[in-house]
Amino acid sequence: MMASDLAPLALVFVGMCGNPSPYSDDEPTSTGLSCYEYNMMIKAEFYVGRACAYDRECDQVIPVDDACPTADRLVNADFYAGYLLDFIEEAESVGCTVEYPGGRGDCDPGAEPVCTAGNCTWL
Repeated sequence: MMASDLAPLALVFVGMCGNPSPYSDDEPTSTGLSCYEYNMMIKAEFYVGRACAYDRECDQVIPVDDACPTADRLVNADFYAGYLLDFIEEAESVGCTVEYPGGRGDCDPGAEPVCTAGNCTWL
């Protein structure tokens, strides 16, 4: 079963936004979702996954860039990151470029995961 088959919450999010793709040539992929829709759903999952109350909750890392540790995204320990990773893999397998929400940070290899303003981030 594909991750896109399991994305009702994310589809509701995309549907509620009411924003069509800003890309005129953003056609549906073989899964029926466009790359814009994949990116919107991945972004929504990250927003849910990064919520936290304490630093110790921010211990799951979603790898983004081997050369820059703070480009990797942090999610809550209770968040099911496997689903998100599968969804990212599916998007890339149909030719989409995943646009990760947030910035790359300063690439400090000594950065520590923290909970700041209710979100997991690097410090």
